[in-house]
Amino acid sequence: MIVEQEFEFNAESLSLPSPLARAWADMVGGIAMVAVWGILGWQDIRQRYRRSVLGPFWLTISTAIMVGALGFVYSGLFKQPLGEYLPYIGVGMIVWALISSIANESCSVFPMAEGMIKQIRLPLTVHVCRMVWRNIVIFGHNAIILVVIYAFYGKGLHVDLLTIPFAVLLLALNGVWVGVLLGIFCTRFRDIAQIVANMIQLLFFVTPIMWSPAVLGERAWIATYNPVYHYIELIRSPILGHPFPAVSWAVTFCITALGLLIALAALTRYRHRVAYWL
Repeated sequence: MIVEQEFEFNAESLSLPSPLARAWADMVGGIAMVAVWGILGWQDIRQRYRRSVLGPFWLTISTAIMVGALGFVYSGLFKQPLGEYLPYIGVGMIVWALISSIANESCSVFPMAEGMIKQIRLPLTVHVCRMVWRNIVIFGHNAIILVVIYAFYGKGLHVDLLTIPFAVLLLALNGVWVGVLLGIFCTRFRDIAQIVANMIQLLFFVTPIMWSPAVLGERAWIATYNPVYHYIELIRSPILGHPFPAVSWAVTFCITALGLLIALAALTRYRHRVAYWL
C-alpha cells in the first residue's frame, strides 16, 4: 500500500505547456536569438551578391537612378519645384522598398526555410527575423541615398532626427508580425502570395509616395486612413524637416501592438502545423 502511494501517477505534475505558452516562447525566444538570425541573414546577403564587385550597392545605384529620373519627370507633371519634390519622392521610395520587400518575402519565408524547419528545431520566428534583418541590411545600403538627400535638402540638425533609428526598429517589429501571419497562411494557401503581390501594387498607387496628400483636397482621408503612409512619415518627416508626426507615431504603435497580438494568436493556433504544410 505504501509503495503504491509513493509511485502514484500525478498527471498535473507532468502537464505540458499550453499552446499559448509555446507560441509566446517561440516569438520571444526567436526574436532574442540575435546571433542565429543575424548570421543567417548576413549570409543570405553574401550569397545573393557572391562574385559581385559592388554587391548590394548595385541596388543602391539603381534606386538612386530611379529616384532621380522619377523626381525629374514627375516634378514637371505635378508642377512642383524639383528641390522639394525630389527629396519627398526619394525618401518615400526608399522606405516603401523596405515595406514592400518585407511583405512580399513574408509569403515565402517558411517555404524558403523548409530544409531548416524539417531538420533543426528552431523557433519559427527565427526564420522571420532572418528575413526582416536581411531587408534591414539592404535598407541600410539604400540609406546612403537618404544621407545625400539630407545633405542637399535637409533643414539642419534638429532633435527629431534622433527618432529615425526608433522608426526603423518599429518597422522591423511590424515586419516580424507581418512575416509570421503571411508566412503561416501563405504556407497553407499558396495562392495568397499572388493576392498579396497584387495588393502591394495597388497600395503603391494609393499611398502618398509619388504625390502629396495636399493634392487630394477633400479626399485627403485616403492618406489619413492609409497605415503605410504613417510608417513612411516616421522617417520622411524628420529628414525633410516637417513637424513631428505625433499622429503617425500613435497610429503605428497601435498597429504594432495589435499585429503582434494577432501574430501570437496565429502561432498559438497553427504553429505546430507549419512543418506539415511544407
